[in-house]
Amino acid sequence: MKSQRGQPKRLYARFPFATELDASRLSPADKPRPSAKLLHAKTENISSGGLCIRTNRPLGSTGLVRCELRLPGVPVRVPLLAKVCWSEKRSGTNQYRIGLQFVV
Repeated sequence: MKSQRGQPKRLYARFPFATELDASRLSPADKPRPSAKLLHAKTENISSGGLCIRTNRPLGSTGLVRCELRLPGVPVRVPLLAKVCWSEKRSGTNQYRIGLQFVV
């Protein structure tokens, strides 16, 4: 969806949200890849449609990801299925920002 000035218009408001997240890419059969390494990340913000994470390893620019979100003060991790919407490397750093869209 585009705004009147041609800029993308967000469907959902984003809110700052800092916690830890573990993610692994899924194979076409929707199972974690045996060789897939677990990616540790920190969340930057969250919305009803997805979240933005920061990490020091790329996750790829497309595909499905199984995530476990750590909620502050909660002893269990929340499982999530997400789609990688975009990924960008921060210039001059080894950091990546990745946009994930909730699938379910």
